Amino acid sequence: MALVKVDNVGLSYSETPLFSNMSFSINSGDRLGIIGDNGAGKTSLLRCVAKYSNDHEGSIVHSRGMRFQYVEQGFNEDWNECNAFQILKDSLEDSVNEKWKVGCTLELFRFPQEYWSQPFGQLSGGWKKMVAIARAVLLEPDLLLLDEPTNHLDQTHITNLCHLLRDSNIVPALAVVSHNRDFLDTVTNSTLIIHDQRFSIFKVPFTPARKLLADQREASANVRIEALNEIQRLKKSAIFQRQLGVNHHSDKALQKAKKIEKKIKGFESVVPEKPVPINREITLAIDKFNSRKILQIDDLTLCSPDGVALFYIKSLVINRGDRIIISGGNGCGKSVFLKAIIDMVSGVVVGPSVKIGIVDQELSLLPQESEILEFINACFGLDRQQAINTLAASGFSYLDSQKKIGQLSYGERARLAILTLRLINPNFLILDEPTNHLDISTQELLESEIQRLDPAGIIVSHDARFVQNVGVRFFRISNGLLEEENY
Repeated sequence: MALVKVDNVGLSYSETPLFSNMSFSINSGDRLGIIGDNGAGKTSLLRCVAKYSNDHEGSIVHSRGMRFQYVEQGFNEDWNECNAFQILKDSLEDSVNEKWKVGCTLELFRFPQEYWSQPFGQLSGGWKKMVAIARAVLLEPDLLLLDEPTNHLDQTHITNLCHLLRDSNIVPALAVVSHNRDFLDTVTNSTLIIHDQRFSIFKVPFTPARKLLADQREASANVRIEALNEIQRLKKSAIFQRQLGVNHHSDKALQKAKKIEKKIKGFESVVPEKPVPINREITLAIDKFNSRKILQIDDLTLCSPDGVALFYIKSLVINRGDRIIISGGNGCGKSVFLKAIIDMVSGVVVGPSVKIGIVDQELSLLPQESEILEFINACFGLDRQQAINTLAASGFSYLDSQKKIGQLSYGERARLAILTLRLINPNFLILDEPTNHLDISTQELLESEIQRLDPAGIIVSHDARFVQNVGVRFFRISNGLLEEENY
């Protein structure tokens, strides 16, 4: 049964078309993955399906009585003073008689009881995400709409989430925007790809869908080349026949020329369009570091903001060429560890020539109220034209550069944060969930750039494929200790 019918839907942003004439249905049992480059319109489409926005052409129709829940990328700040149990309980129509469902749902999502009463604002990003998804599942929707559900989640909870989302008794139907390649392959059974201001739908998960799209593009390119070659041949033939008709006063030759020219117009009307390449380079600039030792940590206990001990580091030395991956459960202190290094707390010794480049998972270092061009000008000493050219190379048009940073999508903010890394020209990277909001193509560009430059750094990431591709040394926070492990 069709839960949602999308019919000839088109979306634009600031008068720039994103896509048009999109039609598809979401049926019970569907697990639809929605992918595309940052700014392609994935979140906008999901918001339209959720009826959070009507800013679209065409129609989106929900089946009568269909219940749905939509979990956005960001977090609801109105929940900051409430605890997880209260947030779920308050969402129920009959919170007295159905209160028992709250505990069952939190346990289903492996939410530790000691966190049930903790204010939402004090939870780690991963636990906040689990609260939002658990609340949606508690309400037993026919269709669950998720926007980047794996952001902030550790690998254990990503695995558990995959198990839950594949269970049709828990989630009858799903539409999910995600840039996590392994998650998409595990959870989805169909894929909608937004590309080149168009869309393609495949009844397979992400990886085979991407291969099918590549095959389609290759076939289309070959058809285009053959058609253009045929058009050139016909044009030469038409010119020859027309000259023959004029020179020899041959009506037959002139008629033949007209027929060929008509045929040319027919060919030109069906030649596949050449995809317009989007210039979104990811380049880093890593300053040389001549010393061997970058930083050393001795006898350091990391604590939560309220003073609870999280884990202990007896000794850790990071040398040139070390690219350390930090993993561990949500709330174990990974981001606290990175902050301790940035703040150079007692027990952390950083070399005098170390220049740190930072991308934090909340992208909080970007001033939300500043215009992009103004921010680049002010922070990095570029003249106006240099700043415009630099932004254009990273996929930000001149019109984009006039926007406030807070108006950008999360993916666009993430690309801007990575651009600032290049402009800082650091020799040591601290990256906290750098792939959280990046589209898959940009993730792969970032992976390639890190592999090419081989910078030293510390990376916190729960993206298994990214970790595998860029990590050199691997550490895990477990049982109150930071310990190195084989990967």
